[in-house]
Amino acid sequence: MPTTAIVLAAGEGTRMKSAHSKVTHKLLDRPLVWWSVRVARQAGADRIVVVVGSHSQEVRDCLDGEDVIFVEQTERLGTGHAVRCVRDALGSFDGPVVVLSGDSPLLRAETIVSLIERTKSEHNACTVLTMTPPDPTGYGRIAFDEDGKVQAIIEHKDCTTEQRQSLTECNSSIYCFCGGRLTVNIDKIGNQNVQHEYYLTDMVGIYVDMGEPVASVHVDDYAELLGVNSRVQLAEANKAMQLRINHALMSEGVSMLDPALVWVGPEVSIGCDTTLMPLTMLWGTTQIGKDCLIGPHTRLTDVQVGDGYILEDFVAKEINIEDELDAAQPS
Repeated sequence: MPTTAIVLAAGEGTRMKSAHSKVTHKLLDRPLVWWSVRVARQAGADRIVVVVGSHSQEVRDCLDGEDVIFVEQTERLGTGHAVRCVRDALGSFDGPVVVLSGDSPLLRAETIVSLIERTKSEHNACTVLTMTPPDPTGYGRIAFDEDGKVQAIIEHKDCTTEQRQSLTECNSSIYCFCGGRLTVNIDKIGNQNVQHEYYLTDMVGIYVDMGEPVASVHVDDYAELLGVNSRVQLAEANKAMQLRINHALMSEGVSMLDPALVWVGPEVSIGCDTTLMPLTMLWGTTQIGKDCLIGPHTRLTDVQVGDGYILEDFVAKEINIEDELDAAQPS
C-alpha cells in the first residue's frame, strides 16, 4: 500500500517575531519545511502533501521544484482540521499516513520507517512517536496500559502533580495512522476546547474508546524530535544539524580543523582527503573533489571544484572552478 506523508506548514509561527512564515526560515541553507519534505521522501513516502495556510505563497515558492502536493487550510482550526482538509481535497487515504510538522528538521528517516513498520506489523490504528526530554514541561504525557499500549495522552496542564512526576514519556506530535481508519474517523474530532480547534491528538482517545490499537515508538535521542518555535531554537537546531553533517563527512574521509567553524549544506558532496578550514561555508549543490584545501574564509554556492585545488579567502557562486583557471589553481 502507498504511504502518504502530510507535512503541517500552515501555522503563523508568531514566536519567530518575523514577517515571514516560520517554516521558510533556513536551517543551514534550506528552509525548515524542506527538511521535513526531504526526510519523508527518504523514508519512502509515495505521496507528500504539504498543508499551507499562513504565508501560503511564500511556502509554495520555497518548495518550488519539489514533488509535493499542496493543500490549502484557509481557516487555521487546528491539526485535526488540517488533516481533514487533506482528506477532503484528495479523497480517502489508502495505506499508512504519516503526519509530520514542518518545523522539526532534525527528524531522521529511519525513525519514520520504524514508525510505519510498527503501525503495519501490529495493524495499529495509530502509532505515536514519543520521547523522554530532560524537562517535560509543556508536553503531553503518555499513559500506558499493562500491555504497553497507549491508553491516553494527557496534556501537561491537565496532569495531576503525581502524573507530572510519574509520566515521563512525552508526545512528539508525530504520528502514523492506518489510512482507511483515519478516513472514516477523522470527523469524530470535536472542538470543545478553549481554542475551539480540532486537535489531531484527540484521535488517540477516540481510538482507545473504540477499542482500536494505539501504540508508540520511543526515540532515544529526544533532540531529534524537537521543533523550532523561536530564533533561539532555530540556532540550536542549526548547530545540531551542522555537527551531524560534519561528523558524517569526517567519517567518510573529509578533514576539518574545527568542525564547529565549518558549515556544509545537505546536498553538498566532498571527496576524500579534502580539508575544510575554519569559517568555510559550502551551500547548494556544491561539489568538491579529492585532495582539496578549502578555506579559511571561503563561501561556495553551487560551485564545482576539481581534485587538488586550494581555495582560500574565496567567495563564488554557480561556477566550475576547473573552467575558471584564473580563479584558482590546483596544488
